[in-house]
Amino acid sequence: MTDLPPPPPVYGAPQFADPTFSLELAGWWRRVGAIVLDGLIVGIPMNIVVLAVAASENAAALIAAYLLVLVGTIAYSVLMIGAKGQTLGKMATGVKVVRDGSPAPIGYGLATGRFFSTYLSAIPCYLGMLWPLWDDKNQTFHDKICSTVVIRA
Repeated sequence: MTDLPPPPPVYGAPQFADPTFSLELAGWWRRVGAIVLDGLIVGIPMNIVVLAVAASENAAALIAAYLLVLVGTIAYSVLMIGAKGQTLGKMATGVKVVRDGSPAPIGYGLATGRFFSTYLSAIPCYLGMLWPLWDDKNQTFHDKICSTVVIRA
C-alpha cells in the first residue's frame, strides 16, 4: 500500500480560523472621528446639491434631490462597509467593521441591517452610541444587534 494524501475537504466543510488571530478593538474617539469625517465627505456634496435644487424652487426636483441624498447615504455606507468593512472616514481613522471574531468584511446584507439598526442606537437619547465607553468589546447597540465589532485596521 502507498501513502496517499488525505482527500480534500468536501464543499461546504467548515473552515477554521487561525487560532493565533486576535482583534484589536477600536476606541470610541476613533469611531467618532470616522463618523465626523463621513458626515463631511458625504454631507457637504449632498447638501450642495440640495441647496442648488432648492434655489430653483421646483418642488418635484427638491423631492428628487432629497431621495438622492437618502439613497446615496445608504448606498455609501452599505456598499463600502459590506465590501471592505470601511467607509472613507473609517479608512482615514484606521478602523474597520468586522464580524465578532473574524477579520472578514461583513457583507451587504449585514451591512444593511447594521445601517438601519444604527437608528435604534439613537432612540434612547443616543445611549447606544455611548455604550462603547463602558462595554468590554467597545460595541454600540447596532454592533450588538448585528454581532459586529469595530477594530483597528
